[in-house]
Amino acid sequence: MFRKKSIFPVLARKRWKRSLVAWVNLLLYGVILSNAYLIATPPRTTPPPYYEATQTLPQECEYARVQLIADTSIIVPGESFLLGIRFELEKDWHLYWENPGSSGFPLSVEWNLPTGFEVGPLQFPSPQRYELSGFVTYVHEEAPMFIVPVTVPKNASVNTPVNIQASAQWLLCKEECIADSTTLRLEIPIGESEVSVNSGWFAQALAEQPESSKELALTMIASEKQLYLELDLDGLTVEATTDVYFYPRMEGIINPNAPQVLVKKPAGGVGLPRLELSFAQTYLDTLSDELANLYGVLAVGPSTYAVTASSPISTTKAANQQMGFEQRLLQYGLFGWLLLAFLGGVILNLMPCVLPVLSLKVFSLLKHSGQSRSHAIAHGLSYTLGVVLSFVVLAGVLFSLRSAGESIGWGYQLQSPGFTLSLGILFFVFGLNLMGVFEIGGGLVRADSKWAKRRDVQGSFVMGILAAVVGAPCMGPLVASVSGIAIQVPAPQGLLIFATMGLGLASPFFLLAAFPSLQCFLPKPGAWMEILKRAMGALLMLAVLFIAWIMLQSGGISAVIAFCISLLLAGFAAWIFGRWGAPVRPLRTRRTTTAVSLLLLIIALAYGALASRRAYADSSVVIQAEGSWATWSPDRVDAELAQGNPVFVDFTASWCLICQANKLALRSESADALFDTYGFVTLEADWTKRDPVIAKVLQKYGRAGVPLYLIYLSDGQVIELPQTITNTILRDTIMEHF
Repeated sequence: MFRKKSIFPVLARKRWKRSLVAWVNLLLYGVILSNAYLIATPPRTTPPPYYEATQTLPQECEYARVQLIADTSIIVPGESFLLGIRFELEKDWHLYWENPGSSGFPLSVEWNLPTGFEVGPLQFPSPQRYELSGFVTYVHEEAPMFIVPVTVPKNASVNTPVNIQASAQWLLCKEECIADSTTLRLEIPIGESEVSVNSGWFAQALAEQPESSKELALTMIASEKQLYLELDLDGLTVEATTDVYFYPRMEGIINPNAPQVLVKKPAGGVGLPRLELSFAQTYLDTLSDELANLYGVLAVGPSTYAVTASSPISTTKAANQQMGFEQRLLQYGLFGWLLLAFLGGVILNLMPCVLPVLSLKVFSLLKHSGQSRSHAIAHGLSYTLGVVLSFVVLAGVLFSLRSAGESIGWGYQLQSPGFTLSLGILFFVFGLNLMGVFEIGGGLVRADSKWAKRRDVQGSFVMGILAAVVGAPCMGPLVASVSGIAIQVPAPQGLLIFATMGLGLASPFFLLAAFPSLQCFLPKPGAWMEILKRAMGALLMLAVLFIAWIMLQSGGISAVIAFCISLLLAGFAAWIFGRWGAPVRPLRTRRTTTAVSLLLLIIALAYGALASRRAYADSSVVIQAEGSWATWSPDRVDAELAQGNPVFVDFTASWCLICQANKLALRSESADALFDTYGFVTLEADWTKRDPVIAKVLQKYGRAGVPLYLIYLSDGQVIELPQTITNTILRDTIMEHF
C-alpha cells in the first residue's frame, strides 16, 4: 500500500530558516540603530575641572552671552579672590554704566554666598558716551566684564565646596531696549593654597577699569547753575588735546546732555585748565554745601582716571527775594514746574506786551455783558483754547528746530523780520478799528462781538492766538526759570509745561467770562467806553511805533521804510473798507470793497515780509551798546578777566520789554557810579537778531530767552542776577561779593 510522504520536516526546515533570517535582520537593525546613536551622540566625557570650579558655561540670553568667572580654582580662608560677570554683546548693543546718563539703568547683581563671605561693590569698566537724538547716555559695548572682590572668612573649612550664586538683571539697548535677567552658579573648593586661572580675562578687565592716580587733583568751583572742575593733571598733556570728559558716578548731579567745555586758558590768564559742566536741573534746585566731594571718571584722550573733585562747593544765590519760593516749588519736580508755569502765565497778563490784547478782550466782555452765561463761557473757552494751542505750536516748532541743530530760544518768532512786520500791521489795523476808521465787520474785535451775537466763538479763538504770540516772548518773574526747564526736559514734558503756561495766561479772562459775579468789579458799560476805545487804539499805535523801533535796530532804515510802506497799504485798505464796506452800501459794492481791501492787505503783508527780510539780510547794522557799555563777545570777557577786571554782561533784545524796563536801572547814574567804584567793565549782548553764540550762553545757564544778567569775577565765579533788576538788587549783589 502506497504511504503518503510527510511534509512536516520540510515545513519545519522552512520555519527554522525564516526564524534565523528574522533574528539576523533584528541583529542587523540593532547594530545599525546603535551605530546611528553613537554617531549622533558625542562621547560623554568629564569636562575639565575649570568648567565646574572657575567659570560657568556661557548663558545664552537675548542678544548677549553671560557667564560667571572666578580668578582662582581654589579659595583660601582669610584671603580674597575676584569674581567677574562677563558679557559678550551682539554688534551695536550696549549695557549701561553705574550712572546711565539721561536714560537706562545699570547692571545689578544679587549675590548668594555662605555666611561669613563678604562681597565688595560691583566694579564697572570705564564708560563710553552714546548719543541719540540729543540725549547722552554712558554705556558699555562688545565684551564688558564687571568685577567684584570677595573675602573668604578665616574660619572657613578646608576641602569643602563653596556654592556661589549670582542673580543678575540688566537693560540691553540698541534702537529698542530689552530688560533681561539670569542666575549663574559656581562651585569652588576651599583649599590651603590658591591656584590662579583665567588670568587673561581678568587682566583685560582690570585694564579697562579707570586708573587710580594720586597725581591727579580736581577742585570744584560752583555757582548757582555752573560747575567748574580745575584740572591739576601733573604732566598730562591736556594742552595737546580737547578730548577731556568727566563722568560723574552719582546720577542727577551733572546734566549729561549739556556740553562739557574745556577752557585751557582760565579766567585771568593764570592758573589751571578748567572743565565747565552744567548742573542737572533736578540737583541744581537742591544745591547745598553738603556735597563736599564729587566722584567720577575723567577721560583724557584714550586714558581714564578715577578721580575725586573735592572742596566744599560755594554756592552763589541770586539776590532775588522770589528765588526761595521758586526753589521750593522746583524741588517737587514736574508738579512744581507746572505750578510755576501756571503762576508765570498769570503774571504775563501784567506784562506790557500782553496788556493791550487782554484789554481788548475785557472791553469786548463789557460791551456784551448782557449775554447769557453759556455764551460767555463759550467765548472764554475759545479764547483759552487759542492761547494754549498757540503755546503748544510755538513750543513744538522750537523743539523741532533745536533738535535739527538750530541755536534758538523762546521768543524766536520776534527774531523773524516777516513775523515782526506782520504783527505790527495787525496792531495797526486793530488800532484803526478802535479809532473808528472802519466799524462794521472790519476788525477782529468788531467781528468778535458780531460772532458773539451769532454764537460764533472764532473771534475769541483768534484773539487767544494773538495774546499767545505777543505774550510768549515776555520773560516775567517766574517764566524765565520754568521756561529754561521746559527746553531741557524731554519734549512731552516741555510741551506740557508751555501748555500750562498758556493756561495761566488765559485764566483771568476765562474766570471773568465763566463767573459773571466777578464783573461787578469792572465799571459798567456807558458812553465812557467810546473814549476808552479810542485810548486803546492809541495804545496799539504806540505798540506799532515800538515794532518800528525794533526793525530799525535790526534791519536799519531800509527795514523801517518797508514797514511804513506796508502800513500805508494796510491803512488804505482799512479806509476803503470803512468808506464803502458799510452795510448801507449795495451788496455788489460791499463785495468789491472787501475783495479790494483784502488784496491790498495781502500785498502789504507780502511786500513788507520780503522787503524787511532783504533789509535784515543786507543790513550792515551792528547793534552797538550805549554810552559806557561795550559790545559783548566771549573773547572780550576773557580779555577783561585776564587783566583782573570784573565784568557785568547784559543779555538783552530790543523786542524784550522787560529788558528795556530793566535798563532804567542798569543805565542810571547810580548804576554807573556803582560800576565805576568797583572797576566793572559793562558789556551788552544783544539778541534782537538771531545769534547762535548768545543762544548757547543762554542754554548754558538754563534760560530759554532774555533777559539774563551775569557778573564775572576774576577768581572764576559767575554770579547770576534775577530777571527783574532794581538799583537796590544791583547794589546788594555787588557789595556782597566785594
